[in-house]
Amino acid sequence: MDDGVFFCGTTEISLDSKGRLAVPARYRKCIQENNEGQLVVTRSLFDRCLWLYRKEQFDEVTESLGSLPVLSDPICRTIQRVILGSAVYLQLDSQGRILLPQELRALCGIEKKVFLIGLNNKFEIRSEENFKACIAEDENKLKAELSSLESHSVLSDLRL
Repeated sequence: MDDGVFFCGTTEISLDSKGRLAVPARYRKCIQENNEGQLVVTRSLFDRCLWLYRKEQFDEVTESLGSLPVLSDPICRTIQRVILGSAVYLQLDSQGRILLPQELRALCGIEKKVFLIGLNNKFEIRSEENFKACIAEDENKLKAELSSLESHSVLSDLRL
């Protein structure tokens, strides 16, 4: 990312009674300084979770989606509809919280406890149940594919 900011790690967070999520302190200053406290939340394209972007990063996503051939390709229209149609602009409040829209929380089964997972340019927000299922699924995928990772075309040069 151009300003050197990236998100990593997993944080367990309890939403308050209004559905507000406290952004981890280690990211608040960066979000406040680089994006004036603006974030964008939208549905994940792949899983039953939410994606949370810094506004600057979401602007790049929007630009990329705007170049898709939506008039001729139905999947491109669907991708735009899912990501852009679900997007909500948010502002950090004075206590470093954001209000997750009820419609998006309901769509992803998010109630009280959530897990915020840093994925470089965005966070995933998952319900506790979804997070536990995702961890188990990830472990099973890695076990099943471990022997073939070296021959995987994209992962062959990965240095971990």
